[in-house]
Amino acid sequence: MKLFSMYDAQNLGVLKLADFEQLAQRLAALRGWKPGTPAYENNLSQYLLLQWNRMRAAIKQKLHHAKDSCVSLEEWFAYYNIVLNDKTYQEELKLLTEAVFYVVDADESGQLDKGEWTALFRVYNLPVIYVDETFARIDRDGDGVLSKEEVLSTFQVFLYSNEPEQAGNYMFGPI
Repeated sequence: MKLFSMYDAQNLGVLKLADFEQLAQRLAALRGWKPGTPAYENNLSQYLLLQWNRMRAAIKQKLHHAKDSCVSLEEWFAYYNIVLNDKTYQEELKLLTEAVFYVVDADESGQLDKGEWTALFRVYNLPVIYVDETFARIDRDGDGVLSKEEVLSTFQVFLYSNEPEQAGNYMFGPI
């Protein structure tokens, strides 16, 4: 449910293409990228739109829901029950996560500092009050920055673990 609410950029309780477009615009704004530029199209729009299109196609094909251009929370859960076991999807999600990491890594250090992690929270409308605690849980080596490996592995736990005490399940604040 947390990931659903993060993608619900318009806060309508359903997901629409416009949510994914708005997230791409918010992420691009971190770097000053404009729609239509190669940086914008190659790093954001491509991956977010791929995710949207894949989700809609799977819901129509596998779940036989084709009622409108929205994705409800019920459809989201059903979709994720299918795709989390799909190796192709896992690779696509890794590419999307890497693209978001690249965009948020404004100083291009290959790591996220607390300011960049805060920017990510703002893009996804997450309460920044949880930045310090989530950052500390993800920063396993305690070096004060988040490596791509720390973020990617924690995100995998976020997606696949049912254990509430796992750091990944607190990646974006309380569930």
